[in-house]
Amino acid sequence: MSRRFSLLFISPCLIAILQIACPAVSLGGTIEAITFHAEPGKLFLPVDEAVDELKWPVRRDDMGKVFQLNEMMLPPASLRTLTDGTEVVSTDQLTQAGAEVSPPDENGRVRVGGFFRGFTLVVSPQRVVVSLKRQQLQGWQGDRLVLQTRISSGRNGRTPAGEFRAGPFRTVMHHSTLYQNAPMPWSVQINGNVFIHGFTSVPNYPASHGCIRVPLNEGNPAKFFYEWVLDSTPVSVTRD
Repeated sequence: MSRRFSLLFISPCLIAILQIACPAVSLGGTIEAITFHAEPGKLFLPVDEAVDELKWPVRRDDMGKVFQLNEMMLPPASLRTLTDGTEVVSTDQLTQAGAEVSPPDENGRVRVGGFFRGFTLVVSPQRVVVSLKRQQLQGWQGDRLVLQTRISSGRNGRTPAGEFRAGPFRTVMHHSTLYQNAPMPWSVQINGNVFIHGFTSVPNYPASHGCIRVPLNEGNPAKFFYEWVLDSTPVSVTRD
């Protein structure tokens, strides 16, 4: 290994030691990763956060979409987006664009970049909060708000409040066994016959038979939730 390479590629453990011994040394920040059920083993983060730490040039088209990352041309629509339009990049794509990416340490932390230009990526647990009062669903990963969307829950209090978990059943297209075979795209079970799923009609008030409806438009948060949420992620349904 060349001296240049060894200076650029430092393990997260050594970085932690250096930060304790030499607090004045700047080794970049810590960024919370985004994980997806649909892409197991991959870590994502917003493009802007990555390039700010790596000091990379980035080029965008007239629509504001990234098409060049550190001199690497990106295929159209190759970056995932959050429902608010934020583009996220994977560590695999950062590697392809020229970043050094360490294997995860014993705590799952990954170092991206070199000694002076880089950051540490950490994986925090997911959690979901559904407010029946506000008719709102929020998806969090650690302190990062990944998803916020309006919902329509069960009328007359049919959606139970409580502490649940995502899954184990999920499917791209489910049909209700209780209500006229109604289509329920992007379904994720949380409690018996109660699912979080997409629907064509999502008014700003409780209107379902008990499930939690999520829009299929407005960035398709129903699909995003299905692809993002991991099995056994805590889902807190509150009446607040």
